[in-house]
Amino acid sequence: MQKIFAVVMIGTAVALAACGKKDEQKTVYSDGTNTVTQTGSGDHMTITGSNGEKVEFGSGASAKMPSYLSLYPGAKITSSFTGQGKDGGGGVVTFHAGAAPAQIIAFYKQKAAAAGMSEAMNMETGGTTMFAANNDKAKTSLSVTATKAADGADAQVTWSTK
Repeated sequence: MQKIFAVVMIGTAVALAACGKKDEQKTVYSDGTNTVTQTGSGDHMTITGSNGEKVEFGSGASAKMPSYLSLYPGAKITSSFTGQGKDGGGGVVTFHAGAAPAQIIAFYKQKAAAAGMSEAMNMETGGTTMFAANNDKAKTSLSVTATKAADGADAQVTWSTK
């Protein structure tokens, strides 16, 4: 645990040091067992453990979504996080789109259905709409939350695979 904490802290320091640089360069740190890589602009960082498991953080256009999902058309990513290990993977992407929450939810309902997922939850409360689906056989799940904003909606898409 101390090694992971040290790697995360070094990765954070590398992220701060790289602010303002161009994406072409990558900053790399390695202690011989763990590695931290980052784009020069600081909008994407990957931490890889000695066992090959990865955690990725990003903003801008650097989200890595699974093949059965895609970013809502015209959306601007505000942050992303993905992880992959021996027991599965998952991630979270947050974004802003110039669309109503219902349009965003409808888009991801279609993606879920195409991936063989069944609806597990569909709820609206105030200006927020939530949707969840899963496929027990494929061991995949998806949840989407979209909240009305002045010029569209802010949304979060979360997925997992096992």
